[in-house]
Amino acid sequence: MTPGADHTLPCLLDEAARRWPGQTAMVLPGQAHLSFARWSESVTERSLSLKAQGVMPNQWVVLSADRSPDTLTDLFAVLRTGARLLPVNPAMPLASLEALVRAHAMPWWISTPGAAVHAAPGADTSPTAGVHPPAPTPTEELQHTFPADDIRTGVLTSGSTGQPKVAMHSYANHVLSAEGANQAIPLAPGDRYLLSLPLFHVGGLAILFRCLLGGASLVTGGRAEDADHLAATGVTHLSMVETQLQRLLEQDRPLPRLKAILLGGGPVRPSLLEAARARGLPCWMSYGLTEMSSQVLSQSPGGSVQVLAHRECRVDEAGELLVRGGTLFKGYLRDGATDPATDANGWFHTRDLGHWNHHGLSITGRLDNQFISGGENIQPETVEQALHQHPHVIQAVVVPRPDREFGQRPVAFLKVHTPVETEALRIWLRERLPPFMVPVDFQVLPSQSGMKIRRQELTQRAEAKGARVLYPEGQTPS
Repeated sequence: MTPGADHTLPCLLDEAARRWPGQTAMVLPGQAHLSFARWSESVTERSLSLKAQGVMPNQWVVLSADRSPDTLTDLFAVLRTGARLLPVNPAMPLASLEALVRAHAMPWWISTPGAAVHAAPGADTSPTAGVHPPAPTPTEELQHTFPADDIRTGVLTSGSTGQPKVAMHSYANHVLSAEGANQAIPLAPGDRYLLSLPLFHVGGLAILFRCLLGGASLVTGGRAEDADHLAATGVTHLSMVETQLQRLLEQDRPLPRLKAILLGGGPVRPSLLEAARARGLPCWMSYGLTEMSSQVLSQSPGGSVQVLAHRECRVDEAGELLVRGGTLFKGYLRDGATDPATDANGWFHTRDLGHWNHHGLSITGRLDNQFISGGENIQPETVEQALHQHPHVIQAVVVPRPDREFGQRPVAFLKVHTPVETEALRIWLRERLPPFMVPVDFQVLPSQSGMKIRRQELTQRAEAKGARVLYPEGQTPS
């Protein structure tokens, strides 16, 4: 779907309601269905309500976004008012929300999906701030087409400093992202995609746009690793991370017949992929980032890697992956202005390392994770890959520990499924890695909330003395 002569794009929900009015747009908790036509009507009603409460075009609306049907309606209703949407984690502390609002002059907040919009905490509510009193709004003033390059959404993303940045996307970014993804893994009416990723991440937003573009149904509620729920709701497509796939495979029951599982959020152990494929799960690997509106690369179950449509990739002399194309975000929000964060040739520097091979492009690690030990560069992902070959290791994360002699030394946090003596593990690794890469200590990988490993937390734990024997979770020495 390319912009028209006036460089605008139609609302995908409007298009879906026109093309497939009676088709199921959402499978609701309890198995009730909502059609595209009825959903579009609900969005219009909600949009009129938001505008009547004072929301105006190009103002920022912060939405505490769970994965409920009301959130999905609010999300598109905000866009239809012409305002800009920033979905955030409902668990965000109020102090953090206030700091965000003040830093970027965001006037509106929907704290509960479907509830009234009100002034954001910490927002300027003076008469000159743009927070206006209620006013009636004709339906024709709602936005049903979007200028292709206008900023419509923001997504919070954390850099190496851990401070959240607002990455801003145009409507065209989301549409082109969906087009490329659907060319690799097609979606059509009758398909059902579980809304398994948070809507305050770009991966969650990508599921919405992909389903609208293809006419597929969104399944709300339930967990990606719940095989019974997947079977009961007829899910055909899933997006998940390694931990969720591990939990799905641990269930001692028949797994549903799925058309595709899209894996992302970091590398996946080859042994886990093999186990999934042995049980008939069609797993696609993906590489993506917020700044590229979700996916950039996908690897089919057969192993071939492709750069998706509307994306470009290259690896520079230092091995860093650079990206650009129609899905590249508009930039970061800084001091009320847009910082494109690209070089002179329009490339975004991902800080990810990669190389080309006979399968395509392979991602090998992050520059941000690399550290120096005795003058040698250590890429933690290289050590982790070796550890994942060990028959007793389920998951491995390697971080640096300060060292007086070498500057930093590697420490490995492991999740195992049978007890492992760390000295035997160290001997095993010496046959596979240079001596400077072999971890000086091993610790049990603690459980962490969320879907991604937080290396900073593990780095803080790394100075503790390691164990002589690592035990599976929940098991202690007898």
